[in-house]
Amino acid sequence: MVTVSPDSRAGRRRRRLRQLTTRALSPRWWYVLREKMAPISSRAGTDRGVPVDRHFIEGFLRDHASDIQGTVLDVKDSLYSTRYGGERVRRCDVLDVNRANREANIFSDIRDLKEIADDTYDCFIVTQVLQYIDDVSAAIGACRRILKPGGVLLVTVPTVGKLDGQGDRVAGDFWRFTPDSARYLFEKHFPPENLEIRGWGNLLVATSFLQGMAVDEVPERKRNHYDPLFTCGVTIRARK
Repeated sequence: MVTVSPDSRAGRRRRRLRQLTTRALSPRWWYVLREKMAPISSRAGTDRGVPVDRHFIEGFLRDHASDIQGTVLDVKDSLYSTRYGGERVRRCDVLDVNRANREANIFSDIRDLKEIADDTYDCFIVTQVLQYIDDVSAAIGACRRILKPGGVLLVTVPTVGKLDGQGDRVAGDFWRFTPDSARYLFEKHFPPENLEIRGWGNLLVATSFLQGMAVDEVPERKRNHYDPLFTCGVTIRARK
């Protein structure tokens, strides 16, 4: 079980106080009335609370927490495997292409993952990564290869959102995905019956996300309504 130190609790309280202060000084209603062309937050809402997309990404992982077990591979850090796998995780490796990342212990290109043997992992968590990969199909095939038989790939991809990644020195922000395009790509590598592909979002969620609002600035009843015409992101569970 992961324990939370008093310092961690104090840090969260200070961070939340800063977020509430930011929201008080720059309220949503004032931003909307001014018809500004720049977002209210240049940090996707992290300075105001939980970002809109992270709310849905983390909800997806929470719903599939039982898949996060055994030997797990995560990207950039072990936050999600630790948070949602807990004691079910026997070993967690962290993948990155950037060798300056001290939290990573495997450095490999997700398009081939040649440093990793076949049938290695019970679960691979890939959140908001594939939009930066030029050859997405190759990456999906490599992800499937390193899963054990019965292993699960948990993926999230964006449909809307600002172009980013420059801070991580990625080659480019290449793609946005729909449920249909995700199904087209993943069915090349996984049987249709082993795929669960869902979208999330609606017009209000999309505009709030692009504006940089925090998720709790969108009423819960409205943010939980899904309108396929205004999909904001896609979640994929793929079993080998």
